[in-house]
Amino acid sequence: MRALLIAVALAVCACPPSSGNASKSSEPVTTCTLVGQSCLFAPGKLGLCVERTGPCEGDGCIICQSQH
Repeated sequence: MRALLIAVALAVCACPPSSGNASKSSEPVTTCTLVGQSCLFAPGKLGLCVERTGPCEGDGCIICQSQH
């Protein structure tokens, strides 16, 4: 009886099944194209793509900024 209660509790309270790759974050990019992307700031260091607040040069308004 106890095992049945545990099995029912796990079935009801368990996490929902994964919906493919939608919940997984993508690999960091080396060139930013969208604000909010994860990027490689330097080898082994993650960054975040942000919009540059100063003067922009061509398409260089979105840059990779270090998170640390």
